[in-house]
Amino acid sequence: MKKFLSIIAIAMVSCVAFAQNATDLAKQQKQLNEINMKMLNAKPTKDAKRQAKQFKKEGWVVPAGEKTIEKQLTESQLLGEELMTDEEGGITKRFILHTASQVSGTYNTGYAAARTAAITELAATLRTQVAAAMQQKADNQQTSAINAVTVDKFNQRAKSIIDATLTNSRPVVAIYRVLPNKNYEVQVRLAFDKKELSARIKRAMQRELEQEGDELNDIVDEVLSGSF
Repeated sequence: MKKFLSIIAIAMVSCVAFAQNATDLAKQQKQLNEINMKMLNAKPTKDAKRQAKQFKKEGWVVPAGEKTIEKQLTESQLLGEELMTDEEGGITKRFILHTASQVSGTYNTGYAAARTAAITELAATLRTQVAAAMQQKADNQQTSAINAVTVDKFNQRAKSIIDATLTNSRPVVAIYRVLPNKNYEVQVRLAFDKKELSARIKRAMQRELEQEGDELNDIVDEVLSGSF
């Protein structure tokens, strides 16, 4: 009987957790839909027009059929200004914006390379900052459950923990210019939603480090809120 009741209790907890996750996902999707609508209706800002004028002067253009430079820069600006509440109730920027440029023989290969570079550069920054925050926790052994073994395990598995979480990015700027040698210089700016990124990194850390607890979550929140 006790075993049966325990199974029922576990099932009820699972159902509650699933319902909570479904509610959170629905809320997040509603917020993203509102952001997308804001992007769709946004008119080019004065700052975006000024930046676009400089880009054009330097030879930058957009691929045929794509949004104008002014429109892309406006959307980038608006995403950069989008705010959210963090886990501690503080206000922080919702999106991380990262830009990278690459030179290639064609636009498509240059775009792919620039997008990969933006993801790789951001991943390296996140790995470094999370590792540093974990090390700081480990150094304070009297009050932290994170120790040198946890830090070493993270350093060994950092790529699978961090890099895999950055696959879902939003391209907001994609422009190019043709160089004198006929190669294409492509610039790409990606937006990463901190809410989604935070949840994915936390799940990956718990899975890869085989450790759960508020300390790991606090580290992720601290890095994403304080550095970007």
